[in-house]
Amino acid sequence: MPSDPRQAQLRQAIVAIIEDGDDMLFIERGKEDTYGGYWSNVTGEMNAGEAQSAACIREASEEVGLKVIPERKLWESVTRGAHFVLHWWLCRLDGQRDVKPQPGEVEAFRWIKLAQLQQITPMFSDTRVFYRDIYPLVR
Repeated sequence: MPSDPRQAQLRQAIVAIIEDGDDMLFIERGKEDTYGGYWSNVTGEMNAGEAQSAACIREASEEVGLKVIPERKLWESVTRGAHFVLHWWLCRLDGQRDVKPQPGEVEAFRWIKLAQLQQITPMFSDTRVFYRDIYPLVR
C-alpha cells in the first residue's frame, strides 16, 4: 500500500521497467487503450489484494508475453489527474526477448538504451521526469 494514507483511496498500478542488460522495453499503447499512441513502460492496474511484484509478473506476461523477475521497487508517484498511485519496479527479463504484444493494448515495442529515450515520442511527462531525475539515482 502507499505510504501516504490519502493515496489509499486511489487505484493502484505498477510500472514494470523491464531490462535486459543495458536495454529497456518500451511499448506504444494500443489505439483502443487510454492514451493510445503514447510510449511507456509496461503498466497495469493491480488486482485487489495483489502484491506489486505479482502485478509486474502478470502484466509483463499479459501485455508482452515476457517472463520477468521483479527485483525492487524504485519509486512511487501519483498520476497528474490523481487517478492512480504508480509503483515503479525494476524487473529483469527472465528468458528470451520474444515479445508478443497483446492486440489492442500494445501497438508496437522497442528495446532502447537510456541515451535513446529522448527519441521516443509522445511520452508521458511523468515518465520523462522519472528517467531524468529518479532513475539515475536509484538504478
